[in-house]
Amino acid sequence: MTHEMKSIQISLLEINIENPRFEMADSQREAISAMIEDQKNKLANIAQDIIENGLNPSDLISVLPHDENRGRFRVLEGNRRVTALKLLSNNNLIPNEYKSLRNKFKKLSDKFKGNPIKEILCVVFLDIDEANKWIKLKHTGENEGIGTVPWNAQQKARFEERVGGKATRALQVIDFLTADDKFDDELKGKLSGISSSNLDRLLSDPDIIDLIGLKIEKGRIVSSCSSDEIRKPLTKIIADLCRDDFKVKEIYYKEDRENYIETFKSSELPDKTVDVGKWELTTPNPIVSSEKNPRKSKPLSFARNTVIPKDFIVSIGIPRINDIYRELKKLDLQNFVNSAAITLRVFIELSVDEFIESHRIDCKDDKLSKKIGKVADYLKENQSLTREELKPIRTAISNPHSIFSVDTFHA
Repeated sequence: MTHEMKSIQISLLEINIENPRFEMADSQREAISAMIEDQKNKLANIAQDIIENGLNPSDLISVLPHDENRGRFRVLEGNRRVTALKLLSNNNLIPNEYKSLRNKFKKLSDKFKGNPIKEILCVVFLDIDEANKWIKLKHTGENEGIGTVPWNAQQKARFEERVGGKATRALQVIDFLTADDKFDDELKGKLSGISSSNLDRLLSDPDIIDLIGLKIEKGRIVSSCSSDEIRKPLTKIIADLCRDDFKVKEIYYKEDRENYIETFKSSELPDKTVDVGKWELTTPNPIVSSEKNPRKSKPLSFARNTVIPKDFIVSIGIPRINDIYRELKKLDLQNFVNSAAITLRVFIELSVDEFIESHRIDCKDDKLSKKIGKVADYLKENQSLTREELKPIRTAISNPHSIFSVDTFHA
């Protein structure tokens, strides 16, 4: 056997002067200074963790008997931990130029003195080649599965759920879709490779959560829509995240996510008028029975505090008009009545002008009512809208007493 377990005093452990983290040092003092230069506050973090939790028993310090100093050992693996322990015992090892770090260690040392660690269990290698084989395997990645295979974001989240009992929003949705027999099989096969951070970014946006029929209650995702309805927007989201050309910049900032919302088609959004009863995505629930026997049909709500409802989606290709449309979905009517009215007036006229220009409609009259009339005529002639559908517009431009009339609108 070329290695053994042995408890060794900290004072007998020497920092490796040939540590790959920095250039070769000439002495122990220089090696410790090089480690401080390389790690800085990370050493204080290690020291604090050691004080609070002790040393990791699943990751022992690896050492080699010193060639020249009998009874002493050279640290091969674990130099940062050993350095932190030495600094806790002797703050003066920290050079003067690192006053902030020294002050941190002075405070930590006061706690350390109450329960000091004077010796630690180490793996003593007698053959440097054997030691290097294991050290290389630890620090050079997966090595086709021989080394440590790191967890991806989903696996980390799943571990946190099992240990801490709290699942991320992304993990809740992934688990729901994985168990959903009706979810697209091809997309289901891609769920394990999806970026949890991107999915969490979308699910952390309250406008998106509301749009796709979900709610967050104490960290859990719930819904009153049926599973069939919830599946619609989630299918689109997963398909988008799985696209080869998908870039995180498409959803990174709030404005990006607002743009993303506009990409949903009506067929990709849930019908929120039917309430099947609140259920949680990550726990067994009577989804089938709820869908067969919905509690009640909930009428569409027209209560809102913005001119354009947030869940109303239309794709507008003209940047300026699109920006105004976005503002009308945000302006609070209770606080910005005049701003909203003026913005709505501008939105309608710019939209009408753009339509007239792009469809080459002959209209020389500057009056908004005349422009709207010309557009209505065009829509009827081209069978885009029926006479009945155009009736409210006709009323708005012809009856000065109508609440929808342009005169009232101007007033």
